[in-house]
Amino acid sequence: MYSYSITQWVLFFFWYCFLGWIWECFYVSARKAWKHKKWEFVNRGFLHGPVIPIYGFASVTILLTTIGVRENTVEVYIIGALTATLFELVTGAAMERLFKVKYWDYSDLPLNYHGYICVFVSLFWGFFSVLLVQGIHVPIESLLLQIPAVPCEIAAFSMMAVFAYDTATSFSEAMDLRDVLESLSE
Repeated sequence: MYSYSITQWVLFFFWYCFLGWIWECFYVSARKAWKHKKWEFVNRGFLHGPVIPIYGFASVTILLTTIGVRENTVEVYIIGALTATLFELVTGAAMERLFKVKYWDYSDLPLNYHGYICVFVSLFWGFFSVLLVQGIHVPIESLLLQIPAVPCEIAAFSMMAVFAYDTATSFSEAMDLRDVLESLSE
């Protein structure tokens, strides 16, 4: 059984938030470049900083829920697909309800549920979970476990402080945008 400190979990969270941001920005920028034949960087994050929290929360949850079966590829796939799909459903619905904006939409894909989730993306999340647990996480875990506790604590506290400020600022801006959109629709 694997055991991490709270500080290590926090650092894993931020690492995967950052990797998720890189993935989303690259993917959306590449799709836009393919369509318009011109490269333009697209920041897909809700926050100002280079993090997308849903990737951090989903990754940490996948790591937590698969910790006892992380060597079993099939179980990691199933648990990971279900966990990430649930995250997308809950987060997508909550963000749309709160901010009146849909941050992703799978409505154009078959077998979707209100555009928040769809079977094909869920299948992708299963593959990503196996890649995460049995591939990506292995060297990250190895590196993080070599860092002494005090530098880990300082890094985790600093990142949490910046993240809290960024979240508060971005949330306030999103609420302002929501109010503007509601007044325009009236």
